Amino acid sequence: MTDDDSDQKKDRRRGPSTYTLSFSGIIAVAGLLASGVATYSDVQNDIASLKRGELYQERTNERLSEELKSARGEQRETMREFNEKLDRIIDQWAHGRKR
Repeated sequence: MTDDDSDQKKDRRRGPSTYTLSFSGIIAVAGLLASGVATYSDVQNDIASLKRGELYQERTNERLSEELKSARGEQRETMREFNEKLDRIIDQWAHGRKR
């Protein structure tokens, strides 16, 4: 070995150690795991929100259905009363014209 060979060996850079790679790998896996857990949690929260929204919509639909039934009943009663009054007015008008 000459002095040039020993200088080249000293100048040559060594790559990262296996310890560094394994530590980096552990950090990367931990980051991916944390990201996966966060994503799973977000998805679960979204599903729960959708279910709450669906339940709210069903209850709203039921309430509105009952209100519509009630309003239709009131409308039928009002129209019946209106027709009775109209019939009385027509009868009175027809009898008044004959006199």
